[in-house]
Amino acid sequence: MPKQLSYKPIAIIMGKTGAGKTTLANKICGTVHRAGSSRGSMTQQLYQNDINCGNYPFALIDTPGTDSSKESYKHAVLLREGLTAKKVNTIFLLIKFDSRFDKITENYFELELVISKYASKVVVVISHWDQSKDPRNDFKEICESFEDECPNVSNIIFISDQCSGSEVANLMYDCLSNMQAEEIRITDDEFYLNFNTYQMKSEVKVSFQQYQKSAKQVEQEYIELMRNLQSASTEEKDEILHMCIVQFREDMEDLLQKFQQQHVRTMEELDYYTFYIKLQNGNIKLCNEFAEKVAQLMSYNLLDKTDPRNLIKRCPKCQLIWYKTEGCDGTTSCGNNGFSSYFDLSSRPFFQYKLVRVNGKFTWRKNEKTKPKPVQEVRNNAKRVGCGASFEWKAQPKIEEEKILELYKVKTIEEAKELIRNADFQRMKTEYECSIDRRFHS
Repeated sequence: MPKQLSYKPIAIIMGKTGAGKTTLANKICGTVHRAGSSRGSMTQQLYQNDINCGNYPFALIDTPGTDSSKESYKHAVLLREGLTAKKVNTIFLLIKFDSRFDKITENYFELELVISKYASKVVVVISHWDQSKDPRNDFKEICESFEDECPNVSNIIFISDQCSGSEVANLMYDCLSNMQAEEIRITDDEFYLNFNTYQMKSEVKVSFQQYQKSAKQVEQEYIELMRNLQSASTEEKDEILHMCIVQFREDMEDLLQKFQQQHVRTMEELDYYTFYIKLQNGNIKLCNEFAEKVAQLMSYNLLDKTDPRNLIKRCPKCQLIWYKTEGCDGTTSCGNNGFSSYFDLSSRPFFQYKLVRVNGKFTWRKNEKTKPKPVQEVRNNAKRVGCGASFEWKAQPKIEEEKILELYKVKTIEEAKELIRNADFQRMKTEYECSIDRRFHS
């Protein structure tokens, strides 16, 4: 039910190029802003207009397409400005009807990524509803799809050219009048990692598609290798799976580096920075999703701090490796106890196995073990092995942390953020943004 507010609420409309944002805004605001098909977004400025139909007044901000192929950085800056300049009651995500309903939900997640912290303010609007050949059944299935996959979505509006402006305006007001006006904040990190800020030339686009294809092919090779682990023992399986997580990330970084080296000279500096930030973010997502899938196949939890396999530390003085068997996390000394279990990393390589290609297929082979210490030497040092230096156990970093844990967000995401904070990039973006008209037009 609509609420009559004591102030004029503001809504913002977002969507991909061609979804019909400006057409909708023209219909309910009585404006004649340019709309239609184009290589890029037709909306080159920010527009804020009052609704001139319906039972209650509100203002609507129209924004550029989120996927524009031309002047992408400019459009991203305008979208951010539109979202953050004023307190907003509701964010309407306009999605064009598609007979493949999974495409509709995929479209939603792409749009929602930009404002994921404010998902509770989102209302989905399905446009071009007249293209549905079975409206009653499609309505039911689309609603069920959102209920299953997008639980944050509580309101969906279906519109077509046949709907009157007042009918659409009233439906929109019903939603936004029940939401509080709120200031939306988007940090620079969020902006460059989540917004479409780069313009990709055709040559780079073809190569990027090849890069994505190669990444999927590598992932498939790892999946095939893991299918062949059925005959391995639990111990072998755990280590090989763990190794797959580490090696997969390294392979993805190699692919990314090759792509970067190939195109660094063919892209404008601003586009290069923003595009490479986006690639870094994509790699993070791919590696984390892969790690989560693989970790579920292991017999122990890589994040379980009570498991000896995750309690590995190094003496800060002599660099001898230890693992925690008992006691507190306070002050200890190098030599309180030695390795005596399978997890003794000082007597073997980190991984017992290595990945190799045989006849073009991934498989694993055992690493050669390092030569064990003579029995007499072990016996002589049985009571105290190590340099005896005192150190605080909990203050020491884990050994090979990126190889112990499956979460690689920190290193890779920080590399992306370093690019964002780079002085040259900051200077370039500031100079470019000064030329963008960020005023609201009517």
